[in-house]
Amino acid sequence: MPKISLKQVALFLTVSFGLLLISQRAQAQKEVLYSEYLQNPLSINPAYAGSRESFHLSAFLRRKWFSVRYAPITQSVSADGAVANGRVGLGFQALNDRMGLFAATGAYGNVAYRFNLPALAKLAIGVQGGVTVLPLYDFASATVLNRATASFGVGIHYQSDRFFAGLSAPELAGRTLNFSGQAAYQAIRPIMLQVGVPFEVDDNTILIPSILISKIGARPIGVDINLRAWFNEEIGLGLSYRQNSPGLISTNYLQAFAEYQLTKSIRLGYIFNSKTPESPNAMQFDQNSVHEIMLRFSPNVLRFTY
Repeated sequence: MPKISLKQVALFLTVSFGLLLISQRAQAQKEVLYSEYLQNPLSINPAYAGSRESFHLSAFLRRKWFSVRYAPITQSVSADGAVANGRVGLGFQALNDRMGLFAATGAYGNVAYRFNLPALAKLAIGVQGGVTVLPLYDFASATVLNRATASFGVGIHYQSDRFFAGLSAPELAGRTLNFSGQAAYQAIRPIMLQVGVPFEVDDNTILIPSILISKIGARPIGVDINLRAWFNEEIGLGLSYRQNSPGLISTNYLQAFAEYQLTKSIRLGYIFNSKTPESPNAMQFDQNSVHEIMLRFSPNVLRFTY
């Protein structure tokens, strides 16, 4: 299989983010990424960058109605890999959203350092930084101007063949000032604890139960109960029940998904959310459910990853 150079990867990411920025006007916030964490753990924990060692690029498209033109959508791109003999993980995410309460585009970079532990286990510490751009309406001039808000997060991640866990604060910053100097948008600041135990049922079946506990200020504790299953390293199925989700507006919803390893390098996925995760009543839609498609590209993959 031909290798992909760093220059090609950089060009692809540049073009991808450029397309996100010139897309139709967005309407949400960075929190929209959190609901993708089972397929994209980087969205909630920067320490995950490089954990799969080989380069992985994932693209997500979330949409209300596939058959309706100009339907509300969310687009995101995520990429990560390892350098320095696997010691350093690098990651990148880009977001364009027009489904929630706020319009948003954003770009976020991740760096993680990994420590080798006994029994081939790894412990990683990571940081994330970036910027989210939100449109604010100026009543004096009757115009909409973009304002940028910084994003900063930290995390720690442990991984072995029989257990994985992560503790993260994906957003420690995040405030946008309006034209009078007041805070018009204050990002939520969740603390998240994720724990999972993959185990083999037989030679061809692996189950991966996991749980995510999140806490945001005075809100009730959020709990996600997840179960994934992979068959022959080819077909993946999963179900997740999420209570008090860590979005801008907390909600309870069900997520179901299916993944198919088309080739060693290409994976396709479909994700169904019974409600819009970050804002269930956004823009008064009469359809609560959301459909999502994932495409993952992993050239020169070293081993199968879930």
